[in-house]
Amino acid sequence: MDVKDIKGAKVTHAGLLKHNTDGSTETQKITHAGLVARSPEGTAAKGMNIRGNEDLWVEIQANTFRNWVNEHLRPTGMQVIDWASDFCDGTCLCALVENLQTRPLKPSWNRRPANQHHYLENATTALNAIEKDHIKLVNIGNVDIVNGNVKLILGLIWSLIVRYQIGRSKFPPRKLMLAWLQAALPECKITNLTTDWNSGVNLAALLDYCQPGLFPHWRSLDPKQSVQNCTTTMNLAQSEFGVPKVLEPAYLASPWLDELSGMTYLSYFMKPGGPGYNATLRWVNTQTKDSVKNFTTDWNDGRVMCEIIKGLGGPAPAPEKLSTDPFHYENNIRKAVEAGQRLGVQPILTAKDMANPEVEHLGIMAYAAHLQWVPPRPPLSDMINVLMESNSGRVGEPTHFRIDVLSREISLSSVKAFIVPPSGQPQPVRLNPHGEGVYIPEKYGMHEIVVEVGDDSLGGHFFRVLPRFIQVAPPGMAPCALGSLVEVLVNATGAPKTEDILVTAVSPTGISHNCPLKKVEEGHSAIFKPDEAGIWEIAITYQGRHIQGGPFTCAVFDASGVSVHGLDGAMPLRAHSFEVDARGVGVTGELHVDIVHDKRSLVCSVEKIVENKYRVTFMPRQNGKYRVYVYFNGYDVKGSPFIMRVGTKGRSGKTRSSPLHESKHRAESPSMHYTSTTNTRHNDYRNTSTAATSSLSRRDLLNHNAAERQRSYSPAISPKIDTPDYRTTSSYYKRESEDKLATSPPPPPAPQPPSREYYNNSPTTKYINSADL
Repeated sequence: MDVKDIKGAKVTHAGLLKHNTDGSTETQKITHAGLVARSPEGTAAKGMNIRGNEDLWVEIQANTFRNWVNEHLRPTGMQVIDWASDFCDGTCLCALVENLQTRPLKPSWNRRPANQHHYLENATTALNAIEKDHIKLVNIGNVDIVNGNVKLILGLIWSLIVRYQIGRSKFPPRKLMLAWLQAALPECKITNLTTDWNSGVNLAALLDYCQPGLFPHWRSLDPKQSVQNCTTTMNLAQSEFGVPKVLEPAYLASPWLDELSGMTYLSYFMKPGGPGYNATLRWVNTQTKDSVKNFTTDWNDGRVMCEIIKGLGGPAPAPEKLSTDPFHYENNIRKAVEAGQRLGVQPILTAKDMANPEVEHLGIMAYAAHLQWVPPRPPLSDMINVLMESNSGRVGEPTHFRIDVLSREISLSSVKAFIVPPSGQPQPVRLNPHGEGVYIPEKYGMHEIVVEVGDDSLGGHFFRVLPRFIQVAPPGMAPCALGSLVEVLVNATGAPKTEDILVTAVSPTGISHNCPLKKVEEGHSAIFKPDEAGIWEIAITYQGRHIQGGPFTCAVFDASGVSVHGLDGAMPLRAHSFEVDARGVGVTGELHVDIVHDKRSLVCSVEKIVENKYRVTFMPRQNGKYRVYVYFNGYDVKGSPFIMRVGTKGRSGKTRSSPLHESKHRAESPSMHYTSTTNTRHNDYRNTSTAATSSLSRRDLLNHNAAERQRSYSPAISPKIDTPDYRTTSSYYKRESEDKLATSPPPPPAPQPPSREYYNNSPTTKYINSADL
């Protein structure tokens, strides 16, 4: 029975409404066979035997397909009204195929057929062109078209919709369409292409996805107003995106909507150039450096996929590390897919399929849409914490740091640590099971800690390394700064009385200073504060006689006696020289200069002009502020770092910093927080005789002694003894506001923390070991 012969029934949004002879109406139920008929497997081409009036669903499908065909025939002026009669001469079919293939048919077809022979020729020409485009024809020939077999014709039209609108693929089109819709609209929980769309709510959500803000109130729509919702959303889709209403709003609102009609309408959103296609592509281009133009060939080599997944925090290789050989494209994509699975995204297609230049766009498009909702993985800086014992170190002394892993996604075993010294190659540092590392610097200047996890790296943790303290041959003691507190520790093998030991410090001008003595754990302690620059003599007597090796000498220098001249006028890419004058320090010594820009030390040459006067030459690479650190005998001089501004005509600053300038930059300078990991022995000698052994050294008195230091040297996360005490540092400077620095009172000289005037009131210790005082 033909559809046109069925009377007394009407398809509405509520289902199949039958009109009885007495004037009443009733909604007929759909049987299982009717439901199957509405699925892709139940197309008219299958020729299923459907009971009663259920083949009215063929009319719904026929209406949708007819509208789709007429959309493509619109440029030709042709129109299909009745499938049985309007397709029989083959002209509409030939015009449709030409429009879909965007090329004329060969051989040419008869546009004005006069007899059945012409009809058959036209139908044959169209079917041959369809077969050449790799579309499989099922049980249909030219005679079926000429005779008006509606079911077979509808089956043919569905094949054309799948091939030219939805997309050719070895995967079921329904699966690919659902995959993209589920990825694009995760909140809607879409499971099918029929009843989930009846209310119009999901279509409104789809419009808002295609153009954010177009339908922002879609969640507040009343699902019971299904016809109204469908009408509103379909009209909006047509006006905003040009999506034709090939499906009637009443049919979309019907709970008995057939799947082929739903797929046909929704395919307009997913086809290349469609609003949904463009929306997903727009997001992709927000994740990539280079423009991505499609979901096919641009993805074959795996670079786009790796770039997106890596950007989301997945362990994908960097695009530049992938092979450019087409033979390895599949392997590239496989790496990306495995990384995507770590983010919870499963592939729609296989790596082999995605590497195929003929891949259908829907599979990759659905995969990309799934990635769109992956919460970005925290940056490596949020998952790894680098803690340092101090922001500065000293050449030849151990610098301790620790790496804490804050995320379960990273195992400590996968973490590698490197130290980048000034103008050097990264040096690997072994980490213990607790993530702790020790590095002994060989150069002074800025050093950077770099952490690597797979292909990701994290830098930006800098520490400044100061030069070694000067070494002095015996009987001299290591130099110290004017105004510093010098402690002399006298260790004896016997048990001498305190009153029998006398410590006297004699200034360069001959003024004697008696140093009070007190009993301490190590022996006896005496402290004096040098107030003159020059060579001091330290006399230690026991019962009126000098101990072995005495008297001892100590060079005291005035750290404020260093000035810097010629910092102005530096320009990028031009060698610039300035002078450092240390003749005012009062003694001879070693001078070192470290020029820092953007937290990195620059190469410079230091040329000695005369004793304690030097010329420094370097080439700045770019405009900006440079810091010039000047060290004398291993100490920061007063005013260091000096500020140099490159590329400006203004003055870089005075040759010596003002007190406020000094206070500010010493607070920023990591050297003020330095703590040695062991007793630092700068001068060590032994006179091996049977009577006695003497040795001299310096250390930071603020750490008291090795035992006390070890007791206070433990990280906050562990109560274990003998573990370094770390402080979290986010950059190589510990910043403080200028207001705070300007208003804060100076810290006390002792016991903790050390004074910012590193060379002022910073006690140092001289060890005097003697047997049988």
